[in-house]
Amino acid sequence: MKLGTFWTTIRWKILILFSLSSVVSVIMVTGFSIAVLNVIIRRESAYLIEERIKVIVESRKGLMDPVLEKVQGCRYASDLPPFAAFTEQLNATWPGSESMVSILSPEARHNANPRWLDATSFAGLVEDRGSAEIRFLRTVKREGCSVRVLVRIPLGGMFLNQLSKASGLEIVDSRPVLLRPYRRDEGIAGEIKANFIPGSSQPVPVVIVARNWETGASESWVICQLRPSYARTIEDLSRMGLRRASWVAPLITIGFGLGSLYACGMWFSLRLSRRIVTVINTLTHAAHVVGMGDFSISIPIIEHDQLGSLVGSFNAMTSQLAGLYKQENHRITLERDMTLAREAQQYLYPRAAPVLSGATVWGSTTAARIVSGDLYDFFSCSSSSVGLLCADVSGKGMSAALMMAHLQAVTHGRMLTPDESYARPSPSAFAAALNRDLCGRFGDNRYVTMFYGEYNSHSARLRYINAGHCRPIFISETGEVTALLHGDLPIGLFPDAIYQEFQVTVSKGCTVVVYSDGLIDALNAEGEEFGEERLVERCRSLPKGATAKEICSLLSQCLAVWSAGAEQFDDTTILVLTVTDGQISVN
Repeated sequence: MKLGTFWTTIRWKILILFSLSSVVSVIMVTGFSIAVLNVIIRRESAYLIEERIKVIVESRKGLMDPVLEKVQGCRYASDLPPFAAFTEQLNATWPGSESMVSILSPEARHNANPRWLDATSFAGLVEDRGSAEIRFLRTVKREGCSVRVLVRIPLGGMFLNQLSKASGLEIVDSRPVLLRPYRRDEGIAGEIKANFIPGSSQPVPVVIVARNWETGASESWVICQLRPSYARTIEDLSRMGLRRASWVAPLITIGFGLGSLYACGMWFSLRLSRRIVTVINTLTHAAHVVGMGDFSISIPIIEHDQLGSLVGSFNAMTSQLAGLYKQENHRITLERDMTLAREAQQYLYPRAAPVLSGATVWGSTTAARIVSGDLYDFFSCSSSSVGLLCADVSGKGMSAALMMAHLQAVTHGRMLTPDESYARPSPSAFAAALNRDLCGRFGDNRYVTMFYGEYNSHSARLRYINAGHCRPIFISETGEVTALLHGDLPIGLFPDAIYQEFQVTVSKGCTVVVYSDGLIDALNAEGEEFGEERLVERCRSLPKGATAKEICSLLSQCLAVWSAGAEQFDDTTILVLTVTDGQISVN
C-alpha cells in the first residue's frame, strides 16, 4: 500500500482515537473518583460503629471506682444484698452487661487473672472462648483481702442493635468471625465488589482488635456486617449541626468549574485534532503533487500559528525547489551540450598518426574540464615529411574550445592546398598568416601560443617556429636533454608580428617532445608544481629505442601519478617526434 493511500485510510481514525482518548480519560477520572468516594462512604459506615465501641471502652473505665469505694473491708460476701446492689448499679450503666464483685483471699488473688495480665486493672476488647466482648477488670487491695470487680459487655445482637439504631445503620449479620477466614471466604473479587463498585449489595465488615483472654495475643475480628447508607453518610458530611456545611457550595462550584474547564479542553482538543488532520492531509496531497514534478502548488495559510508556519515553510520549500528544478534542468542541458561538444571536439584531433619513413610521431591531450583549449595536429606532406602543430588557446572551458575549433579550421585551410602544384607555406609564413587571421577575432586579449614544425626524413631536418609556446625538449642520441630556446610572440596579439624560422638536423635515436604549459603547471596533493626541471629529469630516464607513442604514454602516466588527488586547472597536451635513423645537429 502506498504511503498516501495509507494516510488517507488512517487519518480519520486518528481523529476518532484522539477524541475517544479525551472521553475515556474523563470516564476513567470520574470512575476513579466514584470508586474512591464509595470506599470512603462504606468505611465511614463501619467507622461509626468501631468508634462508638472505642468510646464505650474509654467512657466506662471510671464507673468501677465508686463501687470499689463502697467496699471498705473484707467482711462482705458476694451473695449479700450490698453486693447485689453494686452489680445492679454496674449493669444499669449498659443494658445487657454482666457485672460481678468478688472478695479474694491473698492466695486466690494470684490465680484469678490470666497469666499474661500483670496489671491490677484492664479495660478493652477481648475474645474469650469464641465470644467477643468489652471487659473491665479492677482489683483493689484491702486489709487481709482483695476486692475484684469484673464487668463484661458481650458484643452480641442486643449490644450491636443498640449501636446500629444510634448510628442509623442496619446490621445484616452479627456473628463474630476472625478477619483472616472472612477475607479468604470473600476472595479478591468479593473485596473489589464490596469496596469499589457503587451500590454494591455486599455488607461492610466492622473490624475490631481484641486480646485473646487466655493467651493475650491480639486478634482481628469481624464482629458484625453493616448495610451502608449512602444518603445518611452524605447528609452527615454535608451538615454542621443544623446548618449546611460550608464546604458544600465551594465543592459544587469547583466541580462545575472543573467540568466546564474539561469540556472546553475537550472541545479545543477536538478542534485542534481536526485542524492537524486537515493540515497534514493538505500537505500530503501537496507533497504528492510536488513529487509528480508540479512546483506551482501553494497552500493558503489560514491561521498564523505553528501549523501556519509549517504551511509557509512548505510553500517556501516548493518555491525554492522550483528554482532548483529549473537550475538542474539548465545544468543537465548544459552538461548534455558539453558532452556533445566533447564528442565533437574529439573528431578535431587526428584519428591516427601519419606513417613516416625513418621516424614516428604521436600526440595526446587531456582536458582539465569537459572540453579542451589545446590543439595538436599532423599535416602529412609526403611519405618522408610531416607537419607538427601544438597550440594552446588562452582561457578555459567552452570559449577556449570554440577558439581552438576555429584555429583548427584556419590551419587546415592554410595548409591543405587544392592540388600538389601549390607549394606549402613555410613555417614562418604559415605563422604570420595565422596571426593575421586570428588577430582580434575573439577579442583584444585572446591569443594562442603555438609550436609548428615541418620534419623531412630525407634531409633529417626539422624546420619550426615557436610563437610564445613552452620550450620543446630535445633528446639527443646519447641521451643528453636540452631545450630549444628560440621563440617569438604568441599568435593573435599584433597583426604585423614577424615569426622567425629555426632548423634542427636530426639523426637516429633523437627525440623532440613538444608540450603545453598544463604539463609543467600540474599540481600534486601538496600544491607543488610538476615543473620543467622534473620533466627534463623524466626525459633523461626514458628507455632507448622507445617509439613516440610509448614516450607519450610514459610521460602521461608520470603526470597522472604526480597529480593524483589534486584538481587540475589547465589542459595538457604532449606531442612527440622520434627519429629512427639519420644525423642530428642544432643550428
